[in-house]
Amino acid sequence: MLHGHGGDVHGLARELGRSPGEILDFSGNISPLGPPEGLREALFACYPEVRFLPEVDSRSLREALAARYGGDPEGYLVGAGTTEWIHLLPAALRADPVVVPLPTYADYADAARQAGRPLRMIGPWPGPGEEEALAAALSAAAEEGDRPLCFVCNPNNPTGRFLDPDALRALAEGHPRAAWVVDESYAPFVGPDAATSLLARELPGNLLVLRSFSKIYGVPGLRIGFAAGAPALLAPLRAAARPWSVDRLAQVAGVFLLGATGYEERVRGYWPPERDRLLAAIAEAAPFLRPRPGAAHFTLCEVRPPWTARELTGALRRRGILVRDCGNFEGLRGEWVRISLRTPRENAALVRCLREIAGERSG
Repeated sequence: MLHGHGGDVHGLARELGRSPGEILDFSGNISPLGPPEGLREALFACYPEVRFLPEVDSRSLREALAARYGGDPEGYLVGAGTTEWIHLLPAALRADPVVVPLPTYADYADAARQAGRPLRMIGPWPGPGEEEALAAALSAAAEEGDRPLCFVCNPNNPTGRFLDPDALRALAEGHPRAAWVVDESYAPFVGPDAATSLLARELPGNLLVLRSFSKIYGVPGLRIGFAAGAPALLAPLRAAARPWSVDRLAQVAGVFLLGATGYEERVRGYWPPERDRLLAAIAEAAPFLRPRPGAAHFTLCEVRPPWTARELTGALRRRGILVRDCGNFEGLRGEWVRISLRTPRENAALVRCLREIAGERSG
């Protein structure tokens, strides 16, 4: 999916004749606190190295990953964001079928279609209390076809549903014929690794974990992420990967960011109370929005009459504000938008605009 993601700051800036810094982006699900302090200096310090090719295998960053999460550097692959691995996996593993629980991140199904692999979509899952039914459906789908590949986003985008990592590991262990891919791009927002991540647990040989640097560290422009798993499971991905997909600045940034554990704790301390304040303000200013908060810092909101999701996102775009129209999330029935958390000042600006918009069709 080249278009249809959140975070189209540059596109809206061109549309409105503004600079990207004037756009308020609530659509991209990145850290509301911005990149960690010290990253700018780390990138400036390595600037002379742009004269050289980057490390062909991101060795330094893989060593840093092994130092933080454990294991051997050979158990990690670094790429241009998790998107690189998502789009390589169906073909590299010759998946049959690709199993995708709905609603979820659209690229999993898109990757299967682009690779020409069979696609098995299950659900949709309505919300809280779905965990047992979802696990049962995944268990059944994991026994279908010749080489099942099961994607699970945890916490899920866009619903925010969070599954116990031990339960996910048990699913993979219980269905060894399937390959399991757990996308933990948003897990650092939920809690420390020991409580929320499969990376803090021994991974079975058929389980792959994806992690993004973009979200928790607020650096989507650097395009860096990694896959972790057994070397044998990573081997087909390594063989299919593009050479030089990770530039030198991203490699250096990754090593720096892995040490920013204090920053991660600040993000986790900031967003829950601020989200509660934002959702309370939205409920007062825009009664046509019905938030469905989950375990992460973004919130899925049902859009009620007299507005549709497309009309609402258009009205906000004209005011220089991006929220995510969820119309391309398969299995999400009705009218929905997703709103990510920003700073208190930016959140207040969103509420003011929503109040203006509500007044346009009041009475």
